[in-house]
Amino acid sequence: MPARTEIRAIVAAACALGLLAAGIALAQAPRWPDADDIERARKVHPFPQADRLGAQPVTAPPRVNLPSTAAPTDIEALARAGARLGSPSAQATAASPLRIFITLEMPRASLQLLTDQAARSGAVLVLQGMKANSMRETLAAVSSLIGERQVAWVIDPEAFARHRIERAPTFVLSLDDRADTATSCSTDCRAPPAFVSVSGDVSLDHALDTLARQRPEARPLVAPLLARLKGS
Repeated sequence: MPARTEIRAIVAAACALGLLAAGIALAQAPRWPDADDIERARKVHPFPQADRLGAQPVTAPPRVNLPSTAAPTDIEALARAGARLGSPSAQATAASPLRIFITLEMPRASLQLLTDQAARSGAVLVLQGMKANSMRETLAAVSSLIGERQVAWVIDPEAFARHRIERAPTFVLSLDDRADTATSCSTDCRAPPAFVSVSGDVSLDHALDTLARQRPEARPLVAPLLARLKGS
């Protein structure tokens, strides 16, 4: 009997401790506010009425004096408007009968040679399109190529189609005004084209000699070009 009494006492003590621990846990648990709590808080900190909102003080932001800057230059717009005019010398050489069709993917040495010879002869460099479809990249590439030299250049994809350009460089000498306006074989396919051309990675003087041999009527146009090229 004494042993059973002790066991019962131990069980009763354990139950009492369990109930005490549960009570302590409930006492420490956070209590969510009820409707009465919310109403009391609303009375202590009321929202301002609509007619009083305009009377609430508004703190003005500090005034910061920034240095004046010039409006940014839209290089894309300027380039698209003036791409066909090329460099300042393009207006003076726009009537040149000689055009050199190039691509910016050509070897750098070849581009440098043709650019130098175009500057001396007055020939116009012709691109089919923009580099990476970006006028900014095209202007940067052309500026790096031309440098301080006065060279006329244009972006003219229609000229590539009109003169049936399939490779670069191609040297095209216009024999009359029809070469700059007529489409390929638009009127009389039996008539000789109003231009003469030669393709290949050659110097300009070699190309001009070849053009003069191909079409004797080109010689009066070739002679002054060669004179400027060799006399500079």
